[in-house]
Amino acid sequence: MTPEETTVARIWTELGLKPTSAEDDFFDLGGESLVLVGFLARVQAEMGLELAVDELFEEDLTVAAAARAITRAALAELDGLSDAEVAELLSRAE
Repeated sequence: MTPEETTVARIWTELGLKPTSAEDDFFDLGGESLVLVGFLARVQAEMGLELAVDELFEEDLTVAAAARAITRAALAELDGLSDAEVAELLSRAE
């Protein structure tokens, strides 16, 4: 799994779901709307990213699809930053 998929799987596990692969579906694992709200809140708290609910439903809500949504949100946020802001973020990550 990619790092993003691993993060999604960890969060889902902490919310009571038990994904075993990147293709595991949120709803097949027993996910429901309140768990989805918890997932969105955890992504925002841990990563500072807001995911659009409708984007999560553009395809089946699998671990991989949720990870792709996180990647798209992160790239969109980076796109709005100056080079200096990106450099600052990268220096903090090291």
